[in-house]
Amino acid sequence: MTMLALGGLALAVAAFARTRDSPAADDLGDAGQVAAERTIDLVAWAYAVQPPPGFQMVDGRANKDFAIVIDGTRTMIVTAGTPGEIDCPELTALATCTVAADLLGDGVLWFSIVPGSPGATVQLPAVSEVLDGGWARLANGWVVRHAPKVDRSCPEASASLSDFISTYGDRATSTFNFEQQELVKVTCGRLPEGSATTTTTSSVLVPPIDATVVDSEPVIDSTLAGG
Repeated sequence: MTMLALGGLALAVAAFARTRDSPAADDLGDAGQVAAERTIDLVAWAYAVQPPPGFQMVDGRANKDFAIVIDGTRTMIVTAGTPGEIDCPELTALATCTVAADLLGDGVLWFSIVPGSPGATVQLPAVSEVLDGGWARLANGWVVRHAPKVDRSCPEASASLSDFISTYGDRATSTFNFEQQELVKVTCGRLPEGSATTTTTSSVLVPPIDATVVDSEPVIDSTLAGG
């Protein structure tokens, strides 16, 4: 078995394990109601999003297959009919978007493409609830992994992440680290002028991303169950 195939198999096993251990995703109604909960297995900076001519989202689903190039060795293929959302204004410009995906085995169950510049982290909405098993629910309904110790940056110290959430609510933002695949920091809203900030931020060294696009087999195949 090739190294590429082994990498794809490892990703599939990890995603399957997540479905056994993580909170289940619930569809909570129409768009005007509470956001649907989505368990996110992968958040990654996207080197390029490659939609074909005529591509669009129809009733919240991709109308054609399209590719998301993550780096020189990883390309995510999203098939027609996959539900998701696109909120990246410069979708086809290089290195301007971040992709989040709910995976099951080698399939993409749901995806979101949001703005995100190259770097080690991306800013996400506030944490609304800390869940069991190292997971956290964000204000937009995403359920993501969080680090054992989440840095809290605000003028006033908080005793815990739960205490921070109770104090600052949706005024805060969260920071997700691509390399660690975890939420690593929360920051409260805009500080009053002259306020001092306390933080426990720790340094995280992330190797540079090789953004060279090469021809390779996709390591993530988003074929939907049942065809």
